[in-house]
Amino acid sequence: MNRLVTLALSLAFLLIAFPLISIGTTNGPPLLWWLGLMALAIGGILPPLRRVFPPKEPLPKPTKVGLPEDERVS
Repeated sequence: MNRLVTLALSLAFLLIAFPLISIGTTNGPPLLWWLGLMALAIGGILPPLRRVFPPKEPLPKPTKVGLPEDERVS
């Protein structure tokens, strides 16, 4: 999966988690609370896992940055 898909899934899990937790604690079945808690955990762990397991595609080459390489500086 690419970075955008991973972050979008994480955001979706986090957005779904809070209403589920709220409904599960007020008047809904306890199963909704547990589903919300699992969605919160999954949504929170996806971005760090993305950093731990880097993608297989090569990273872009670094570019030179600084005043000596800047064309506007004479």
